[in-house]
This record gives sequence, C-alpha cells and structure tokens, in this order.
Amino acid sequence: MKSICITSFIVMGILLSCSTVFCQSKFSFSATVAPFYAHNKTTVKLPIDSGFDPNLGGVWTSKASPKGYWVGLSGGYSFSKKWSASTGLWFRQFRLKTFNSNSRSHNFAIPVMVNFQTSERKWSPYFSAGALWNFASTSRATIKDIGTVVIKFGKGNISRLLPTAGAGVIYHFAPHFSLIGQPTFGYAIPPSGIDSHAYQIGFNMQLMLRL
Repeated sequence: MKSICITSFIVMGILLSCSTVFCQSKFSFSATVAPFYAHNKTTVKLPIDSGFDPNLGGVWTSKASPKGYWVGLSGGYSFSKKWSASTGLWFRQFRLKTFNSNSRSHNFAIPVMVNFQTSERKWSPYFSAGALWNFASTSRATIKDIGTVVIKFGKGNISRLLPTAGAGVIYHFAPHFSLIGQPTFGYAIPPSGIDSHAYQIGFNMQLMLRL
C-alpha cells in the first residue's frame, strides 16, 4: 500500500509541475465509475510426473468470467482544445463464482490515457486510448469442504498491463463540469511464460471538473 501511495503522488506531481498561470484552465480532475465484464482462458502444459490427471495432450485449461467494477480519481492536462492526457489511481473489485467456490478479489491500478474530443460543442464524440498498470491483487475465496482462504497474486503471476481503448461522448453541462460516457475494451498482456488470453469489456462513466 505504501508503494501505491508513493507512485500515485509521483504521478500527480508530474501533472502539477507546470506553473500555476500556465496550468490555469488546462488542468482537470475526474471521478470514475466503470462496471465491467471480463473473460480469461489460461492453458498450462503439465509435466508427466505432476500427479494430476491432465486433459488430452497433458494440457490443463482454466476459464473464468468475472464481473466487477472500477472506481477511482484522475488528474488530466489539456495540450490543446481537443487533446488531453490523464492519469490517477483506480481501485478494482470483482467476484467469480464456480461450481464449488465463490471468490472476491481486488487490486489497485494506475491508468495512463490519451483523450481526444472532436469538437468544443456541448455534445462531442470522445475517444480514449492507453493502458492500466495493475498492482498485486488479493483474493478471498470460499471453497466447498475447505473453507475460506486468502490468496495474493504478485509479480510474475498476474497480468500487469491492460491496454484499453474507449469511444463515447462528452457532455459539457456547465462551464467547469462535464460528463463522459464510454464503452471500453481492454486486452491483458499475460506474464512471461504463461499462455493466457484475457479481455475486459466495460462502461466508463466520469464526472470531470475543469479548473
């Protein structure tokens, strides 16, 4: 948690490093809520002496489709009237149910996005592209006949990088306030040596305050 706070302060410090006069009306803050649906498939080749009865070809396959949400705060900087960049700190929580278990997981992430709006009108198409850097996650699983266990996934066994793109609209409903709605799609880059395919579909909703 300490490393997450330090990283967040560094990122926000970069955005605030410009002079007060220059940043005036170019800087913004936003609060984000983003429900999502994800699906992942992982394939592992098992050694002959693993003691596990593998599927055909000595391959074990795992599939999961968790549902959850992101919440977070971001800071943005406008390079021009149409282009901007944003970053911040987001929190993700999701649930996964199988035939013999029920788990709840959470983690923090730093989003880094480049945004483009086609016009300065009250309503405008709004596009975003970038990635989320995921920190280690913690899962609390309740397994039939075993009980509750806590599992922590750290370096090497989680998908750290989640490239993401979104397309939606921005609505400027007041001089300093805007609402943004975007369907998004992300595809996770798997850890080295792991055959994993995971994607995430969500709907990003933001309330933005322009200073």
